[in-house]
Amino acid sequence: MDSPLVGGLLAFAGGSAVSLLNYFINLRTLKNKPSALASVSVARQVLSIGYLVLVFFLARVLPWDEVPLLLGAGVGLTVPAVLLAIRLAKVNDSMKKTRSDTTGKGDDGNG
Repeated sequence: MDSPLVGGLLAFAGGSAVSLLNYFINLRTLKNKPSALASVSVARQVLSIGYLVLVFFLARVLPWDEVPLLLGAGVGLTVPAVLLAIRLAKVNDSMKKTRSDTTGKGDDGNG
């Protein structure tokens, strides 16, 4: 249980959970008020940075070194975030197509 790999995997799982939470925040904002998507980036960054700070300070009381924990947390925040951003872009594209089909106008709003 004292293996650095176990600590890194646990930190990766936590980072993935934070990435998933950020995805759901983005998705909800995109569906409810797309114009506010940029303003929720502050909340997402606070969550991500807060998780890294939490891992850093918890590493002192956990049986693992800081390096594997921070690496796992960083990869856990990054890789799922990239994959979920691709998924979010597809959702955004499908929402644009739905909106343009119902209004009869193109993407630029001029027809």
